Amino acid sequence: MTLRVEDFAADDIRELPTAPRSNQRAPSRREPFLKGPIPLLWLAKAASLRKPALSAGLCLWFHRGVSGQTSIRVSGSVRKKLGLSAGQTLRGLRALSQANLIRFNKAGRGRCAVVEIVERPELVK
Repeated sequence: MTLRVEDFAADDIRELPTAPRSNQRAPSRREPFLKGPIPLLWLAKAASLRKPALSAGLCLWFHRGVSGQTSIRVSGSVRKKLGLSAGQTLRGLRALSQANLIRFNKAGRGRCAVVEIVERPELVK
């Protein structure tokens, strides 16, 4: 079964359960994890693109969860753990950019791209 953006109408998304709000901290973890919330519409749109786009997107959300910053420098450490080459990452970033899921500037050969995640892609024209 393939996820498509069309499968998620705005009314459907509002009916989906959300994470409970709590001031309690999660138990400490020794393994890296993705920190949310990650908008389902964003993931569905990224999943409808090629594989490198979704993998690069997950890499970006991981970086954002770790750093807490809105501008993310895409380094090689995490992309290598996800099995992405530099070329696949760049193709994924371009696909995400064309789908209005991110904004990014490729800084040049040998330099990290700087990316900003668009959290509400339905609002971007």
